Amino acid sequence: MTVSIAAIAHEGATGVVKERMEGMKAIGQQVKIMVPMMKGALPYDPDQVAKAATIIEGHSGETFTALFPEGSNGKPSEALSDIWEDWSKFTNLANELHAKASDLKSVAVSGGSEDDFKASLGEMMQTCKSCHSDFKE
Repeated sequence: MTVSIAAIAHEGATGVVKERMEGMKAIGQQVKIMVPMMKGALPYDPDQVAKAATIIEGHSGETFTALFPEGSNGKPSEALSDIWEDWSKFTNLANELHAKASDLKSVAVSGGSEDDFKASLGEMMQTCKSCHSDFKE
């Protein structure tokens, strides 16, 4: 029997913690759709990229930060208390994710090149990495 680490991490999550874990899972699923295109393992599909970027937009910015009320970092949450200690940085990264997802969608719908897509996705993924590095266990 195989059990995913994400499933174990989400076990026991309720309320706002469960909502944000599900939102981050949705973001991760969309990134996993696009990374093979970025690496050339799958052909670049602007329609799929636009759809994925729209989903990420919906789970970022103010929608995302609203799921982090102060004190919601107990287990099973992987959120560090640094989120509330540097709320400004956290909200800036959440808003940057929204902006980068919007940029990615614009590349896809405006007929941007595959290189434009790769650059835009790379920038968005760097925002994810920065936030996880600073604010996730």
